[in-house]
Amino acid sequence: MRTAEPAWVSELTLEDLASDADAIAARLRSEAPVAWIPKIGGWLVTTYRACRRVAEDDRTFSGGTSPVHERVYGTPHVLGADGDLHSDLREAVGSPVGPRAVRDLVSSKVGPAARTYLESLRGRDRAELMADYFEPLSVRSVADAYGFDVDADTLRRWFHDLSVGTQNMAVNPDGAFANPEGFRGADAAREEITQYLQDLERREGATVGSPIHRMLNSGRATGDPRALETVLPSVLIVLMGGLQEPGHACGSTLLGLATDPAQLARVMADPALLPRAIVEGMRWLSPLYGGASRVCVEDVEIEGARIRRGDTVWMAYGSANRDPAEFTEPDRFDLDRPAHAHLAFGLGRHACAGSALAPQIVRVALQELFAAFPDLRLDEARPPRVQGWFFRGAPEIHVQLS
Repeated sequence: MRTAEPAWVSELTLEDLASDADAIAARLRSEAPVAWIPKIGGWLVTTYRACRRVAEDDRTFSGGTSPVHERVYGTPHVLGADGDLHSDLREAVGSPVGPRAVRDLVSSKVGPAARTYLESLRGRDRAELMADYFEPLSVRSVADAYGFDVDADTLRRWFHDLSVGTQNMAVNPDGAFANPEGFRGADAAREEITQYLQDLERREGATVGSPIHRMLNSGRATGDPRALETVLPSVLIVLMGGLQEPGHACGSTLLGLATDPAQLARVMADPALLPRAIVEGMRWLSPLYGGASRVCVEDVEIEGARIRRGDTVWMAYGSANRDPAEFTEPDRFDLDRPAHAHLAFGLGRHACAGSALAPQIVRVALQELFAAFPDLRLDEARPPRVQGWFFRGAPEIHVQLS
Protein backbone atom coordinates (compact mmCIF):
# COMPACT_ATOMS: atom_id res chain seq x y z
CA MET A 1 0.00 0.00 0.00
CA ARG A 2 1.27 3.46 -0.88
CA THR A 3 1.03 6.21 1.67
CA ALA A 4 -1.64 8.85 1.13
CA GLU A 5 -0.22 11.91 -0.63
CA PRO A 6 -1.62 15.18 -1.93
CA ALA A 7 -3.62 14.55 -5.10
CA TRP A 8 -1.44 16.85 -7.17
CA VAL A 9 1.60 14.66 -6.55
CA SER A 10 0.12 11.66 -8.37
CA GLU A 11 -0.41 13.80 -11.49
CA LEU A 12 3.17 15.07 -11.75
CA THR A 13 4.86 14.43 -15.09
CA LEU A 14 8.48 14.67 -16.14
CA GLU A 15 7.54 17.72 -18.16
CA ASP A 16 6.19 19.38 -14.99
CA LEU A 17 9.34 18.58 -13.06
CA ALA A 18 11.65 19.77 -15.82
CA SER A 19 9.86 23.05 -16.47
CA ASP A 20 9.47 24.20 -12.86
CA ALA A 21 11.88 22.06 -10.84
CA ASP A 22 12.71 24.42 -7.99
CA ALA A 23 9.11 25.41 -7.28
CA ILE A 24 7.83 21.83 -7.41
CA ALA A 25 10.74 20.57 -5.31
CA ALA A 26 10.00 23.21 -2.66
CA ARG A 27 6.38 22.12 -2.51
CA LEU A 28 7.35 18.45 -2.30
CA ARG A 29 9.79 19.12 0.53
CA SER A 30 6.96 20.76 2.44
CA GLU A 31 4.03 18.47 1.64
CA ALA A 32 5.46 15.10 0.54
CA PRO A 33 9.23 14.84 1.11
CA VAL A 34 9.19 11.15 0.12
CA ALA A 35 6.56 10.81 -2.61
CA TRP A 36 5.45 8.05 -4.96
CA ILE A 37 5.38 9.49 -8.51
CA PRO A 38 3.41 7.12 -10.78
CA LYS A 39 4.68 8.67 -14.02
CA ILE A 40 8.28 7.76 -13.19
CA GLY A 41 7.38 4.49 -11.49
CA GLY A 42 9.33 5.30 -8.36
CA TRP A 43 9.73 7.30 -5.18
CA LEU A 44 11.08 10.84 -5.20
CA VAL A 45 13.09 12.01 -2.18
CA THR A 46 13.54 15.77 -1.96
CA THR A 47 14.84 16.79 1.49
CA TYR A 48 18.48 16.91 2.49
CA ARG A 49 17.96 14.62 5.47
CA ALA A 50 16.05 11.97 3.52
CA CYS A 51 18.52 12.03 0.60
CA ARG A 52 21.40 11.46 3.00
CA ARG A 53 19.49 8.65 4.67
CA VAL A 54 18.99 6.79 1.39
CA ALA A 55 22.47 7.48 0.00
CA GLU A 56 24.30 6.32 3.12
CA ASP A 57 22.18 3.27 3.97
CA ASP A 58 23.89 0.57 1.90
CA ARG A 59 22.11 -2.19 3.79
CA THR A 60 18.61 -1.05 2.84
CA PHE A 61 19.29 0.53 -0.54
CA SER A 62 21.41 -1.12 -3.21
CA GLY A 63 22.99 0.58 -6.20
CA GLY A 64 20.85 2.48 -8.67
CA THR A 65 19.82 -0.28 -11.05
CA SER A 66 16.81 1.66 -12.27
CA PRO A 67 15.00 0.49 -15.43
CA VAL A 68 16.18 3.51 -17.42
CA HIS A 69 19.83 2.96 -16.44
CA GLU A 70 19.62 -0.68 -17.49
CA ARG A 71 17.91 0.24 -20.77
CA VAL A 72 20.44 2.90 -21.79
CA TYR A 73 23.71 1.52 -20.42
CA GLY A 74 23.23 -2.21 -19.89
CA THR A 75 24.55 -4.22 -16.94
CA PRO A 76 26.56 -4.62 -14.83
CA HIS A 77 27.38 -0.98 -14.17
CA VAL A 78 29.09 0.89 -11.40
CA LEU A 79 25.90 2.60 -10.19
CA GLY A 80 23.96 -0.64 -9.87
CA ALA A 81 26.65 -2.99 -8.58
CA ASP A 82 27.43 -3.72 -4.94
CA GLY A 83 30.13 -5.54 -3.00
CA ASP A 84 33.23 -6.82 -4.79
CA LEU A 85 31.78 -6.18 -8.25
CA HIS A 86 31.18 -2.52 -7.39
CA SER A 87 34.72 -2.17 -6.03
CA ASP A 88 36.17 -3.72 -9.18
CA LEU A 89 34.15 -1.52 -11.55
CA ARG A 90 34.90 1.56 -9.45
CA GLU A 91 38.61 0.80 -9.70
CA ALA A 92 38.31 0.42 -13.47
CA VAL A 93 36.56 3.71 -14.20
CA GLY A 94 37.98 5.68 -11.27
CA SER A 95 41.68 5.08 -11.88
CA PRO A 96 41.97 7.57 -14.81
CA VAL A 97 40.42 10.37 -12.69
CA GLY A 98 42.12 9.82 -9.34
CA PRO A 99 43.82 12.79 -7.58
CA ARG A 100 47.29 12.24 -9.08
CA ALA A 101 45.92 11.68 -12.58
CA VAL A 102 43.81 14.82 -12.23
CA ARG A 103 46.83 16.95 -11.31
CA ASP A 104 48.71 15.77 -14.37
CA LEU A 105 45.69 16.20 -16.64
CA VAL A 106 44.93 19.75 -15.46
CA SER A 107 48.47 20.96 -16.00
CA SER A 108 49.11 19.22 -19.31
CA LYS A 109 45.72 19.21 -21.03
CA VAL A 110 42.92 21.28 -19.46
CA GLY A 111 44.69 24.64 -19.31
CA PRO A 112 46.08 24.52 -22.86
CA ALA A 113 42.72 23.34 -24.23
CA ALA A 114 40.91 26.19 -22.45
CA ARG A 115 43.25 28.76 -23.94
CA THR A 116 42.86 27.27 -27.41
CA TYR A 117 39.06 27.46 -27.27
CA LEU A 118 39.17 31.01 -25.90
CA GLU A 119 41.56 32.12 -28.62
CA SER A 120 38.89 31.22 -31.17
CA LEU A 121 36.54 33.70 -29.47
CA ARG A 122 38.88 36.68 -29.71
CA GLY A 123 37.65 39.44 -31.96
CA ARG A 124 34.02 38.58 -31.28
CA ASP A 125 31.60 40.77 -29.36
CA ARG A 126 29.35 37.91 -28.24
CA ALA A 127 29.45 34.18 -27.61
CA GLU A 128 27.20 31.35 -26.48
CA LEU A 129 29.40 29.86 -23.81
CA MET A 130 27.86 26.40 -23.49
CA ALA A 131 28.42 25.51 -27.16
CA ASP A 132 31.48 27.68 -27.77
CA TYR A 133 33.47 26.91 -24.63
CA PHE A 134 32.09 25.10 -21.57
CA GLU A 135 30.84 21.91 -23.21
CA PRO A 136 33.73 21.49 -25.68
CA LEU A 137 36.30 22.00 -22.90
CA SER A 138 34.44 19.62 -20.59
CA VAL A 139 34.15 16.78 -23.10
CA ARG A 140 37.73 17.28 -24.32
CA SER A 141 39.10 17.12 -20.76
CA VAL A 142 37.16 13.97 -19.81
CA ALA A 143 38.03 12.29 -23.10
CA ASP A 144 41.71 13.07 -22.54
CA ALA A 145 41.50 11.50 -19.08
CA TYR A 146 40.29 8.24 -20.64
CA GLY A 147 42.51 8.37 -23.70
CA PHE A 148 39.72 8.97 -26.23
CA ASP A 149 41.13 10.53 -29.37
CA VAL A 150 37.74 11.75 -30.57
CA ASP A 151 36.80 15.21 -31.83
CA ALA A 152 34.78 17.47 -29.52
CA ASP A 153 31.74 17.60 -31.81
CA THR A 154 31.42 13.80 -31.71
CA LEU A 155 31.89 13.76 -27.94
CA ARG A 156 29.20 16.39 -27.48
CA ARG A 157 26.84 14.44 -29.73
CA TRP A 158 27.45 11.27 -27.71
CA PHE A 159 26.78 13.19 -24.52
CA HIS A 160 23.55 14.75 -25.77
CA ASP A 161 22.22 11.47 -27.20
CA LEU A 162 22.99 9.54 -23.99
CA SER A 163 21.49 12.39 -21.98
CA VAL A 164 18.20 12.30 -23.89
CA GLY A 165 17.97 8.55 -23.41
CA THR A 166 18.79 8.73 -19.71
CA GLN A 167 16.05 11.29 -19.14
CA ASN A 168 13.47 9.17 -20.99
CA MET A 169 12.26 7.67 -17.71
CA ALA A 170 8.49 8.22 -18.01
CA VAL A 171 6.50 4.98 -17.73
CA ASN A 172 2.94 3.82 -18.45
CA PRO A 173 0.73 2.32 -15.71
CA ASP A 174 1.99 -1.15 -16.68
CA GLY A 175 5.59 -0.08 -16.09
CA ALA A 176 6.60 -0.02 -19.76
CA PHE A 177 8.46 3.03 -21.04
CA ALA A 178 6.02 5.61 -22.35
CA ASN A 179 8.27 6.64 -25.25
CA PRO A 180 10.38 3.71 -26.46
CA GLU A 181 11.47 5.71 -29.51
CA GLY A 182 13.17 8.12 -27.12
CA PHE A 183 16.07 5.67 -26.75
CA ARG A 184 16.99 5.64 -30.43
CA GLY A 185 19.77 8.25 -30.18
CA ALA A 186 21.24 6.71 -27.04
CA ASP A 187 21.29 3.28 -28.68
CA ALA A 188 23.18 4.67 -31.66
CA ALA A 189 25.68 6.46 -29.41
CA ARG A 190 26.22 3.28 -27.38
CA GLU A 191 26.96 1.33 -30.57
CA GLU A 192 29.44 3.96 -31.74
CA ILE A 193 31.22 4.08 -28.38
CA THR A 194 31.35 0.30 -28.18
CA GLN A 195 32.96 0.09 -31.61
CA TYR A 196 35.43 2.84 -30.69
CA LEU A 197 36.45 1.08 -27.47
CA GLN A 198 36.86 -2.25 -29.24
CA ASP A 199 39.14 -0.58 -31.79
CA LEU A 200 41.03 1.21 -28.99
CA GLU A 201 41.54 -2.06 -27.12
CA ARG A 202 42.98 -3.69 -30.26
CA ARG A 203 45.36 -0.76 -30.80
CA GLU A 204 46.45 0.10 -27.27
CA GLY A 205 45.11 -2.53 -24.89
CA ALA A 206 48.50 -4.19 -24.45
CA THR A 207 50.37 -0.90 -23.92
CA VAL A 208 51.17 -0.67 -20.22
CA GLY A 209 50.27 2.78 -18.90
CA SER A 210 47.73 3.60 -21.60
CA PRO A 211 44.29 4.65 -20.27
CA ILE A 212 42.58 1.61 -21.79
CA HIS A 213 45.20 -0.70 -20.24
CA ARG A 214 44.70 0.91 -16.82
CA MET A 215 40.94 0.60 -17.16
CA LEU A 216 41.15 -3.11 -17.90
CA ASN A 217 44.01 -3.99 -15.54
CA SER A 218 44.11 -1.56 -12.60
CA GLY A 219 43.82 -3.45 -9.33
CA ARG A 220 43.81 -6.84 -11.07
CA ALA A 221 46.31 -9.67 -10.90
CA THR A 222 48.77 -9.85 -13.79
CA GLY A 223 47.25 -11.76 -16.66
CA ASP A 224 43.69 -11.35 -15.38
CA PRO A 225 42.31 -8.23 -17.09
CA ARG A 226 38.68 -7.20 -17.01
CA ALA A 227 36.65 -8.01 -20.10
CA LEU A 228 35.79 -4.91 -22.08
CA GLU A 229 32.10 -5.87 -22.24
CA THR A 230 32.03 -5.97 -18.42
CA VAL A 231 33.45 -2.47 -18.14
CA LEU A 232 31.51 -0.94 -21.03
CA PRO A 233 28.24 -0.02 -19.22
CA SER A 234 30.25 1.74 -16.50
CA VAL A 235 32.33 3.59 -19.09
CA LEU A 236 29.12 4.83 -20.71
CA ILE A 237 27.87 6.11 -17.35
CA VAL A 238 31.16 7.84 -16.61
CA LEU A 239 31.10 9.44 -20.05
CA MET A 240 27.54 10.61 -19.51
CA GLY A 241 28.23 12.16 -16.11
CA GLY A 242 31.73 13.29 -16.92
CA LEU A 243 30.82 14.96 -20.18
CA GLN A 244 27.83 16.64 -18.58
CA GLU A 245 28.75 17.71 -15.08
CA PRO A 246 31.89 19.84 -15.52
CA GLY A 247 30.46 21.87 -18.40
CA HIS A 248 27.16 22.47 -16.67
CA ALA A 249 28.91 23.23 -13.39
CA CYS A 250 30.78 25.98 -15.25
CA GLY A 251 27.41 27.39 -16.25
CA SER A 252 25.95 27.04 -12.74
CA THR A 253 28.86 28.92 -11.18
CA LEU A 254 28.85 31.69 -13.77
CA LEU A 255 25.08 32.17 -13.55
CA GLY A 256 25.21 32.20 -9.77
CA LEU A 257 27.93 34.82 -9.72
CA ALA A 258 26.02 36.88 -12.29
CA THR A 259 23.04 37.19 -9.94
CA ASP A 260 25.13 39.71 -7.99
CA PRO A 261 27.56 41.85 -10.03
CA ALA A 262 29.57 42.58 -6.88
CA GLN A 263 30.23 38.88 -6.28
CA LEU A 264 31.20 38.36 -9.92
CA ALA A 265 33.59 41.31 -9.76
CA ARG A 266 35.21 39.93 -6.59
CA VAL A 267 35.93 36.56 -8.20
CA MET A 268 37.16 38.08 -11.46
CA ALA A 269 39.55 40.25 -9.47
CA ASP A 270 40.68 37.43 -7.18
CA PRO A 271 40.81 33.93 -8.76
CA ALA A 272 41.63 32.47 -5.34
CA LEU A 273 37.89 32.81 -4.62
CA LEU A 274 36.99 30.44 -7.46
CA PRO A 275 36.97 27.20 -5.41
CA ARG A 276 34.48 28.78 -3.01
CA ALA A 277 32.36 30.03 -5.90
CA ILE A 278 32.34 26.59 -7.53
CA VAL A 279 31.17 24.87 -4.34
CA GLU A 280 28.34 27.36 -4.02
CA GLY A 281 27.50 27.17 -7.73
CA MET A 282 27.09 23.40 -7.60
CA ARG A 283 24.90 23.69 -4.52
CA TRP A 284 22.80 26.53 -5.94
CA LEU A 285 22.20 24.87 -9.32
CA SER A 286 23.20 21.21 -9.13
CA PRO A 287 23.84 19.72 -12.59
CA LEU A 288 22.64 16.27 -11.47
CA TYR A 289 19.35 17.52 -10.03
CA GLY A 290 17.03 14.54 -9.68
CA GLY A 291 18.78 11.70 -11.45
CA ALA A 292 20.44 9.62 -8.71
CA SER A 293 18.68 6.37 -7.87
CA ARG A 294 18.80 3.40 -5.50
CA VAL A 295 16.75 0.22 -5.24
CA CYS A 296 15.15 -0.74 -1.94
CA VAL A 297 16.19 -4.26 -0.87
CA GLU A 298 13.89 -4.53 2.16
CA ASP A 299 10.70 -2.81 3.27
CA VAL A 300 11.43 0.44 5.08
CA GLU A 301 9.66 3.61 6.26
CA ILE A 302 11.15 7.06 5.64
CA GLU A 303 9.41 10.30 6.56
CA GLY A 304 6.16 8.36 6.94
CA ALA A 305 6.42 6.78 3.48
CA ARG A 306 6.39 2.97 3.35
CA ILE A 307 8.85 1.95 0.65
CA ARG A 308 8.69 -1.68 -0.48
CA ARG A 309 11.40 -4.11 -1.44
CA GLY A 310 12.21 -3.72 -5.14
CA ASP A 311 11.00 -0.11 -5.41
CA THR A 312 13.18 2.43 -7.20
CA VAL A 313 14.02 5.53 -5.15
CA TRP A 314 15.17 8.71 -6.89
CA MET A 315 17.14 11.23 -4.84
CA ALA A 316 16.68 14.83 -5.93
CA TYR A 317 20.08 16.13 -4.88
CA GLY A 318 19.37 19.51 -6.44
CA SER A 319 16.32 19.86 -4.22
CA ALA A 320 18.26 18.71 -1.14
CA ASN A 321 20.85 21.40 -1.84
CA ARG A 322 18.11 24.04 -1.59
CA ASP A 323 16.51 22.65 1.56
CA PRO A 324 15.89 25.57 3.96
CA ALA A 325 16.23 23.15 6.87
CA GLU A 326 19.94 22.95 5.97
CA PHE A 327 20.82 26.17 4.15
CA THR A 328 19.91 29.73 5.08
CA GLU A 329 18.28 31.54 2.15
CA PRO A 330 18.97 28.52 -0.06
CA ASP A 331 17.71 30.10 -3.28
CA ARG A 332 20.36 32.83 -3.07
CA PHE A 333 23.86 32.37 -4.46
CA ASP A 334 26.10 33.46 -1.59
CA LEU A 335 29.84 33.53 -2.14
CA ASP A 336 30.33 33.94 1.62
CA ARG A 337 28.03 31.10 2.69
CA PRO A 338 29.43 29.20 5.69
CA ALA A 339 30.88 25.83 4.78
CA HIS A 340 28.24 23.10 4.58
CA ALA A 341 28.53 19.85 2.62
CA HIS A 342 26.38 19.82 -0.51
CA LEU A 343 25.17 16.70 -2.32
CA ALA A 344 25.93 17.67 -5.91
CA PHE A 345 28.33 14.72 -6.27
CA GLY A 346 26.12 12.36 -4.30
CA LEU A 347 27.13 10.53 -1.18
CA GLY A 348 28.19 7.11 0.00
CA ARG A 349 29.90 4.41 -2.03
CA HIS A 350 28.04 5.38 -5.21
CA ALA A 351 29.14 9.02 -5.11
CA CYS A 352 30.49 10.49 -8.36
CA ALA A 353 33.87 9.06 -9.35
CA GLY A 354 34.76 12.36 -11.01
CA SER A 355 34.38 14.54 -7.92
CA ALA A 356 38.11 15.35 -7.98
CA LEU A 357 38.20 16.17 -11.68
CA ALA A 358 35.05 18.22 -12.27
CA PRO A 359 35.84 21.15 -9.91
CA GLN A 360 39.32 21.44 -11.40
CA ILE A 361 37.95 21.66 -14.93
CA VAL A 362 35.52 24.35 -13.75
CA ARG A 363 38.26 26.26 -11.92
CA VAL A 364 40.56 26.34 -14.93
CA ALA A 365 37.71 27.11 -17.34
CA LEU A 366 36.50 30.14 -15.40
CA GLN A 367 39.94 31.41 -14.46
CA GLU A 368 41.04 31.41 -18.10
CA LEU A 369 37.71 32.87 -19.25
CA PHE A 370 37.85 35.79 -16.80
CA ALA A 371 41.50 36.48 -17.63
CA ALA A 372 40.80 36.52 -21.37
CA PHE A 373 37.60 38.59 -21.17
CA PRO A 374 37.62 40.79 -18.06
CA ASP A 375 34.59 42.76 -19.32
CA LEU A 376 32.45 39.64 -19.78
CA ARG A 377 28.78 39.94 -18.80
CA LEU A 378 25.51 38.20 -19.57
CA ASP A 379 23.75 39.32 -22.75
CA GLU A 380 20.62 41.03 -21.39
CA ALA A 381 18.89 40.64 -24.74
CA ARG A 382 19.16 36.83 -24.52
CA PRO A 383 18.78 35.83 -20.87
CA PRO A 384 19.56 32.22 -19.90
CA ARG A 385 16.69 29.79 -19.33
CA VAL A 386 17.35 27.09 -16.76
CA GLN A 387 15.53 23.81 -17.37
CA GLY A 388 15.62 20.09 -16.72
CA TRP A 389 14.99 17.69 -13.85
CA PHE A 390 17.24 14.66 -14.27
CA PHE A 391 19.99 17.06 -15.36
CA ARG A 392 19.40 20.75 -14.75
CA GLY A 393 21.08 23.81 -16.18
CA ALA A 394 20.96 26.45 -18.88
CA PRO A 395 21.34 24.89 -22.36
CA GLU A 396 22.56 28.25 -23.63
CA ILE A 397 24.42 31.09 -21.90
CA HIS A 398 24.78 34.11 -24.16
CA VAL A 399 27.37 36.68 -23.10
CA GLN A 400 28.90 39.91 -24.27
CA LEU A 401 32.67 39.63 -24.34
CA SER A 402 33.56 43.30 -24.52
